[in-house]
Amino acid sequence: MQMTGFMGSFYRISEWIMRLAIINLLWILFTLVGLVVFGVVPATIALFTVIRKWLLKEPDIPIFKTFVNAFKKDFIKGNLLGLILGALAYIIYIDYQYLLIIENPIFYSILFVGLVFISIAYSVLLFNIFPVYVHFDIKFMQHIKYAILIGIMNLHITISMFGCLYLVYLLNIYIPGIIPFFSVSLAGFVCMFFGNLAFKRLEAKQQKILEKEAIARQA
Repeated sequence: MQMTGFMGSFYRISEWIMRLAIINLLWILFTLVGLVVFGVVPATIALFTVIRKWLLKEPDIPIFKTFVNAFKKDFIKGNLLGLILGALAYIIYIDYQYLLIIENPIFYSILFVGLVFISIAYSVLLFNIFPVYVHFDIKFMQHIKYAILIGIMNLHITISMFGCLYLVYLLNIYIPGIIPFFSVSLAGFVCMFFGNLAFKRLEAKQQKILEKEAIARQA
């Protein structure tokens, strides 16, 4: 029998806390299995894969098996994705270092404004790429395009995501004891939750377009 009321809410919250703690520990374990550098992105993809299934009302999936299968399946692609994200971050870092030695104020201002926009786009990419990667069955490089476009097209959702991620950051700063259990999994939950909201809006828009096209063909 399904519990309702206060006890039902308490049970569901407790269940989510336990789930997030488990996958955070799995993320740490498999990041170490991949010698950190080669494990962090595949482990993150695996974490998002599990969270996505939970949010899509698949609560009874075997957590360990699902995590391991996703980790192995996307190990090579995940590391390629990590290489791309790392290279982009390094380029932005080098540009900021170059900015420090520019003496021409006009050129400095132009480059600074450009770098601010590039940094914002990169942040949008970074926090949307994993929800997009585990949700859409598309070509590899299209994930990057989708992550940026979906984030920009749903700015209110993206801003809300950033706000919640900042709260997660503050929790980790002021309650460091939660870091081994919730640091990555809670941030992943936030990204996947808001990612799903953006995906539903996109699907609703596509459905409206299809309905209009169907009506136009019948006219």
